Amino acid sequence: MSLSHSDLLWAKIRLAEGRLNVASDRFWLHPQLAAMLPDFLVQLHRVMQGGLHLMRVARERAVSLSGDPVADIVAPYLEQHIIEEQDHDDWLLDDIGTLGISPAEVAAATPLPSVVSLLGAQYFWALNLHPVAVFGYLIVLEGNPPLTEQLESIRKRTRLPATAFRCLIAHADNDPHHIADLNKTLDSMPLTEEQQKYLALSAFHTIDAVASVFEELLSIHVSSSRSRLGNLKAS
Repeated sequence: MSLSHSDLLWAKIRLAEGRLNVASDRFWLHPQLAAMLPDFLVQLHRVMQGGLHLMRVARERAVSLSGDPVADIVAPYLEQHIIEEQDHDDWLLDDIGTLGISPAEVAAATPLPSVVSLLGAQYFWALNLHPVAVFGYLIVLEGNPPLTEQLESIRKRTRLPATAFRCLIAHADNDPHHIADLNKTLDSMPLTEEQQKYLALSAFHTIDAVASVFEELLSIHVSSSRSRLGNLKAS
């Protein structure tokens, strides 16, 4: 019995996600997570905003591929998913504001190189290969949401206000439904072997880029801590 498209993609993801799991655990279990979480949320806001625009671009590209049976499935799915994700970046912006960071400061924050890589590659593949590639990106990002219980544990450990976690908790509740729809939609597509390769390429890059986001945030925190320590010694 052959594997479904989603089962095959998930099997590939499980083989490739080791680096992401290590980087994620290092970040979320870090004893100074409270100091890093605001920067994480700011970068996540960049990803959310960019992801909405990415889906709009991929949808328009799919619509333009007249007579393509896969694109004919991609376009309406993305149309619906855009509606489902609409305004979530504003929710997160409100949460960040409860940490004392203004919308202007969020807008002025420079996206990490890993965030640019995460999104930029998807634009290239959607426009130059096939918009179905964006499904690899979406499945990785929505396939392993944190549990509400985990977020509550993080909130208690960091002692940050509960208001900073509202958007994350909403995604923890909704993403299992989204991933079920993603899997079902992917399985309904008459994918070619080449398109299956695009999906895997997208998923692998997403895994590496998200791992890099965690690693860069950790590196920035270490550099900042060393700088503060150096200033204290100098004084």
